[in-house]
Amino acid sequence: MKKIYFLKVSSLLLLTAGLLAASPKLTAGSASHFAARAATPPVVNMESFTVRDDAAAGSFVGQLTASGSNLQWQLADDETKGAFRLDASGRIYVNNTTLLQSNRGKLISLFVSASDGVETSNLAEITIAIQDTYINIPPTLDPIADRAVCAGRGADTIQLTGMSAVEPDQTYSLVAIADLPMLETLQVTNDGQLTFRVKTGINAGACMVTVMIKDNGGVRNGGQDTRTRSFNITVNGIPNVGIVSDKGTVVPKGELLTLTASGADHYSWTPAPGLEGETGAATVTVKPVKTTRYEVVATNNSGCQDTAHIDIRVVADFIIRANNVLTPNNDGRNDRWIIQSLEDYPENEVIITDRAGRVIFKQRNYSNTWDGKLNGQRLAEGTYFYTFSVFNTVTKTTDVARGYITILGD
Repeated sequence: MKKIYFLKVSSLLLLTAGLLAASPKLTAGSASHFAARAATPPVVNMESFTVRDDAAAGSFVGQLTASGSNLQWQLADDETKGAFRLDASGRIYVNNTTLLQSNRGKLISLFVSASDGVETSNLAEITIAIQDTYINIPPTLDPIADRAVCAGRGADTIQLTGMSAVEPDQTYSLVAIADLPMLETLQVTNDGQLTFRVKTGINAGACMVTVMIKDNGGVRNGGQDTRTRSFNITVNGIPNVGIVSDKGTVVPKGELLTLTASGADHYSWTPAPGLEGETGAATVTVKPVKTTRYEVVATNNSGCQDTAHIDIRVVADFIIRANNVLTPNNDGRNDRWIIQSLEDYPENEVIITDRAGRVIFKQRNYSNTWDGKLNGQRLAEGTYFYTFSVFNTVTKTTDVARGYITILGD
């Protein structure tokens, strides 16, 4: 304790001796003035700095200054709660980029002090302007090709591509609008599925659809948060196709007739019994052996299709060709009642009666097997009557042919 006291006193004596040597006329008032000057704390110079919001951690912001020497600096408070740091020499650096960017565009305050080892300055407010330099990159969306649709064909879907907010921390949304009220439905999902439906009754026309993608990055500093893509929807009418026959729709079996389709640019006939030759022409030749429906798919140059059909009724369905004489003697001739081309008459039924109207034979899906017998016994010679019924799968009606059969003896 004595040594430390001696050193302090010795220093003070030496300082006093020097002052006395320099000023031999030092008065009591002068000594008081000197003591006050020796005890003055440092004074921090008021400073203002500017830093970009995209500055990296460790970036130099500015140098603080104050009166005095051998100063040690301390950071008392930071409004950003950690965006900056202050070293002991009074140099300010960026400390945390996330906190820096969250305060972009603000004028924030740091409260600092400086110490010369004896005295410490009052807290001084240092301001730092954090420049907002962020420029949002516009979102992306690929161009959308024009679309042609056929009237009355229901909803159509387009899969959009190339959607992105670009910046990884952003999201986007999509919206679609049409310039004309032609669409009954127009909607787009964020995964890029655009669905539209043309209003009923609109058979031709065009409208422009604009799709806008918008991100949440904002437009400050000239940034862009939207992009638009437009495309045209053209509505084409469907063909009004019809078919005519040069010989009407009721013809004898085996009759050759011509069917002609009209109302479109291209045709494709569905293969059917009796259709002959090329099926890709407007006109075809048919020779039906039974009632048949002929169908054609018609396409116009816009790619729109329609289907038409025509039913040709064959009267031979009601006038069957069969032998009308039976000689059931097992000689191989006229032993059974045979209907020619029986395969043309599926879902048939045969009923044979005698003159009195009694049923002596009945069979569904007749197969040319009746041999003029009843319960294994030959019927008496004479005339018998048949009814041949066929269900027409096209017209959904039953066609009936009637005639007689004569049974003769040996």
